[in-house]
Amino acid sequence: MKAVQWSVELNEQQRKEKQQLAAQLKQHPQVRQFLSENQLDERWVDDYPYRFRQWIDQLTLCQGCGGLEQCRQKRVGEVLDLWYGGFLSLQVRPCRYARQKQQAQKHMHRYLIDDLPPALRTVSINEINIDQQEPSYAMAVAKISQALLAPQERGLYLFGAPGVGKTYLAACACNDYARRGRSVIFVHVPTMASRIKRLLDDSAGFEEEIDRMKRADFAVFDDIGAESVTSWLRDEILLPVFNQRMEQRRTTWFTSNESFVSLENHYMYNQKSEKEELKAVRIMERIKTLSKELKITGKNRRNPSN
Repeated sequence: MKAVQWSVELNEQQRKEKQQLAAQLKQHPQVRQFLSENQLDERWVDDYPYRFRQWIDQLTLCQGCGGLEQCRQKRVGEVLDLWYGGFLSLQVRPCRYARQKQQAQKHMHRYLIDDLPPALRTVSINEINIDQQEPSYAMAVAKISQALLAPQERGLYLFGAPGVGKTYLAACACNDYARRGRSVIFVHVPTMASRIKRLLDDSAGFEEEIDRMKRADFAVFDDIGAESVTSWLRDEILLPVFNQRMEQRRTTWFTSNESFVSLENHYMYNQKSEKEELKAVRIMERIKTLSKELKITGKNRRNPSN
């Protein structure tokens, strides 16, 4: 059986428009560069002017672009590129800004649980600009840098007022470990508390969430003390996780608005406002064994006027 060949006959007007388009494209610097790089003659433009025009139209959208936030493509960070490998084809590829983002975030595959705000996925302790008017904050950053340079089994418990940068600093630590190829989790405790409840009907998903919190090489439990206390969350979820991380000597950090003293008081009362002092002491014993307090002070960095 002979192969079916399809061809479209152009009328005189269409042939004229095609020739005019080809003539224009032959003068375009990017078309000329493409022909030169692939050692093609101008007949390729005569034969495929519409393919060349589609490519140029897409490239035009990228002119003057300063980053992904300015992208004018239908899909952010993707461009239609012309490629020659014996024939001409149009292929979608990431632009240079998308490739830079991919490179900056390639460590994210090391996250077993990722509650990181997107803006914190690339932050690094080395990029923090220290305000000389904040010596206490500068000292805290120095201590955190030292903890990352010479990791110890006992982590840090970063506490202080809202907005002083606790989560930012903990994200820097998490990214640092991930970039070194270690498995990490960044758990926003109030979010996790809601998520774990939704997994009660999914035993496999529930067990996997707990297992990830226990076995990650490095863990950050962000905003601990901001969650609503229930006996179940405190005694059946957090305590076993902290206990195993303590026994296996896995580095664990925390951030909180609460000091050790006020966090213990937070865990002392259950959802019925019943006092459970011993249970509060038990969970705090694990947290204190896993970490040491480091108070973060300074201006509220969420306030743009500061």
